[in-house]
Amino acid sequence: MLIVTIQVNAPPGSAECVKEVLGMALEQLGDARAVSIREKLPEQMTMDLCPGRQTRT
Repeated sequence: MLIVTIQVNAPPGSAECVKEVLGMALEQLGDARAVSIREKLPEQMTMDLCPGRQTRT
């Protein structure tokens, strides 16, 4: 068994499409299945308007 980890720089929200395309390409080499798919979405920038201000706990 061969386990391949692939990192793809694709547009956000396209994980399912990328999984299908890679799966079809790998099936030509033998039985293939997706074990896990993770998508890291871009984070929105935040601005600290009050630097040094302590938050309450």
